[in-house]
Amino acid sequence: MADSPAKPTQASFYEQLGVPSTVSQEDLKKTYRRLALAYHPDRRAGDSSKMQQLNRAWFVLSDPIRRIQYDKSLRRTHRNDGTQQRVATESSPDPKASWLEGLRHQSIRLGREAARSATQALAIRHKGSRATYEGLAKTVTDTFGDDIEEKVRLAHRAGAAPLDLALVSAMIGTKNYCTKFLKRSAQDGVTQRTICKAQLLDRMWDNLAHGVSRDIEMRLGGNPRTLKALTGKRL
Repeated sequence: MADSPAKPTQASFYEQLGVPSTVSQEDLKKTYRRLALAYHPDRRAGDSSKMQQLNRAWFVLSDPIRRIQYDKSLRRTHRNDGTQQRVATESSPDPKASWLEGLRHQSIRLGREAARSATQALAIRHKGSRATYEGLAKTVTDTFGDDIEEKVRLAHRAGAAPLDLALVSAMIGTKNYCTKFLKRSAQDGVTQRTICKAQLLDRMWDNLAHGVSRDIEMRLGGNPRTLKALTGKRL
């Protein structure tokens, strides 16, 4: 009886990016940046499937924890089958939706990283409770995934490069939150809690802005100076 033909296997995320599984995070980032610029839909109209593929691979491999889990899944498949079979990834019926979903996750992750750094710095500077700032930060970063398509559109308008769309979207998310926060505070009054949140928002903006050019930051309006708008002071 003839052997049945081997089933086609899905290329691993490493193969999709053209890098070995031992690639460093820095080299991985450089490779993704180069490919993202080459395959961005703005440059290759009508062919977004490759960009979708790159974004999915980058989303998994750019995060150390997700990368470890993915590497384990590759090894597990290899042990079970005794072959180099790859773990299949789900195909999306809508490449644009998949691309936006990747940006949404990246924007939230970058916001959380900026919030963690801000929380630590503010707790030390003001000799306060880190837990207080952490609780406030969650209410901010949880909104970063909202209306991601509109944020990406505004990020494009501000001149963000393809690799910086998620970062600039996070900055736009911070700015949007500040606007709503100040309106609520004007109605509800200023408390110690609102002062802490204003400090947090200003510091988060600065942390995010370190990753973009000054020109882009200014096109977004610069640091919202939430604390100064709230109290008239910069503490």
